[in-house]
Amino acid sequence: MHYVIAGGGSGGHIYPAVAIAERLSESGTVTMLARSGSMEERVFLSQGLDVRTVSSAPLFYTPRSLLRLARATGGGVGTARRAMTDAHADAFIGTGGYVSVPGIVAAQLNRVPIFLLEQNTIMGRANRLFFRRARRVFLGFPIEGLSGPRFTVTGNPLRQEVYKTLTECRFSRPLRQGLLFIGGSGGATFVNDLFLRTIQELDSRGREVSVTAVTGTEDYARIHDAVKKLSLRHVDPVLISYEVGMERLYERTRVAVTRGGALTLTELAVGGIYAVVIPYPYAVGRHQSKNAKYLESLGLGICIEQQSLQFDTYLSVVEKALDDEAGPVLGASSIFVTDAGDAIVRTIEEECSHD
Repeated sequence: MHYVIAGGGSGGHIYPAVAIAERLSESGTVTMLARSGSMEERVFLSQGLDVRTVSSAPLFYTPRSLLRLARATGGGVGTARRAMTDAHADAFIGTGGYVSVPGIVAAQLNRVPIFLLEQNTIMGRANRLFFRRARRVFLGFPIEGLSGPRFTVTGNPLRQEVYKTLTECRFSRPLRQGLLFIGGSGGATFVNDLFLRTIQELDSRGREVSVTAVTGTEDYARIHDAVKKLSLRHVDPVLISYEVGMERLYERTRVAVTRGGALTLTELAVGGIYAVVIPYPYAVGRHQSKNAKYLESLGLGICIEQQSLQFDTYLSVVEKALDDEAGPVLGASSIFVTDAGDAIVRTIEEECSHD
């Protein structure tokens, strides 16, 4: 079997593509589609995957952007069709982002079965435009109004090593006592400033705790200088600008303060790490808030809207979670209990073997 996979633009689309690719590679061959010079191309190549570059453009509903999309996608579709023809592709898998558009169109023209992954509680532009063409759509979180045999709520797929590490983390919670702030790869000023205020207050209360902040590369220097000016006696702060292997940080984390990205929330839930989620207020369709509310409904974290955050209330939540050795409990039917990557790949392989 040969599979063609496309997804990119952000880690939330890229790493699910890697997770599916590494599993499909165990029994078949895989070709990845990526934009030249893009983040997805760099990640795919770093994972030793076969990459073909295609052209595409952002999906914005304005006349000028639609014209640019048509021009870019036209060339990308031709490249994607050649990749599928050369490989005798048995299936196309799109994990989101506009780089997946040429692959979806090419697959339809070549009559190759289409499978899509949607990470969030609100469908992204590319998937919203093309989901009716898919044989199956795998959902990372439930989406209101989407049900039936073509839609399966599997959870978001994680890379095999990440999933293995996180399941081990789930059973070692009493040994993990750290607090983790995840500002994001591009930085999140609000979360980073909250980290500074939090470590000062915890230190003034005499709390002995290790606090790590992934600041993002753009904000690292500012936060580093601010921490140096503090006279901390109890809190041990660790700053990291960017971390590819987040599972290494999760191994010592009991509580995480984060935005509402689907992949991060999935990792925290699988690892049994209590999530204090402060969604980015300007996320498209407020999807981060809806992701966080779903996690909160399962008792795996709490959603605190940025505009209504009261520091004392927030800090009491953090301290209570740090003191809770048992931590959040995953229900037997939770989507975070099983390996989403294995479930998705098994379905794709079974359906393709029947064609």
